[in-house]
Amino acid sequence: MTQQNPNALAPGDDPAARLAALHAECRADYQAAEANRATNAGAARDQSAFARMHAADGGGHR
Repeated sequence: MTQQNPNALAPGDDPAARLAALHAECRADYQAAEANRATNAGAARDQSAFARMHAADGGGHR
């Protein structure tokens, strides 16, 4: 049994159109990853700010 490439062109497919579609998928993946990094950076800033406030408040120990 041979493995088939899921990105292989079907008979009659336009190589330029397939390439454009793959580039669009790549850009979408990159934009999603960039959005995730921004969200994670924001969460890290929030957590750091909370930790500083908690420490300034005596760390919860009174």
